[in-house]
Amino acid sequence: MGGLRRLCKAYGGLNFNGVEYLWDYTRDEPRLKSEMTKAEIAASEKAKWKAVMDNYNKHKDDGNT
Repeated sequence: MGGLRRLCKAYGGLNFNGVEYLWDYTRDEPRLKSEMTKAEIAASEKAKWKAVMDNYNKHKDDGNT
């Protein structure tokens, strides 16, 4: 499962032979999209973009753009 984990984390998801895996940013692990509810997918996306914005604001405040 290590390869799947690394690929999903790097790309945010993976579609392999019709089976779609998504990286769950709240649990920090790959999950089958079919097993996730819409609320779980939304929470994962919210966590992802919160981390992106926190990183952006940290660099912006340091003067590094």
